[in-house]
Amino acid sequence: MKKILLRVTLACAAIGICSFAYAETTIDEVFTCQLNEGKTMDDLREVNARWVKFMNANVEGGNISGNIVTTIVGDLTPGRFLFVDSFPSLESWTAAKSATSGNAEGEAIDAAFGAVTTCTESGLYSSESS
Repeated sequence: MKKILLRVTLACAAIGICSFAYAETTIDEVFTCQLNEGKTMDDLREVNARWVKFMNANVEGGNISGNIVTTIVGDLTPGRFLFVDSFPSLESWTAAKSATSGNAEGEAIDAAFGAVTTCTESGLYSSESS
């Protein structure tokens, strides 16, 4: 599921890429997800750590992070969480989307995500520090 959402997000970003303005920003991709039945946060942490390591080894310049965000106040549905993946630039985000295609290790990581979690929403954001 994450792979499908990544492709949809990539297509949307491609449309707006020409109008993107650079200014000390990072690119944050946010997914709303739910653990699959029988899976644990430890399962999720293991797959996410593999993804971060893979991306930083396969995308020039690296500096990609992946965070698992859980609710303290708000929707406390058990197993609900957000992925927040951060990239130093739109180019590195685009390279990350391409990194798994045709790569056995990358495709295995995508499949592992699908076994552990179901993501229903995603969005791509430009984030700047203030």
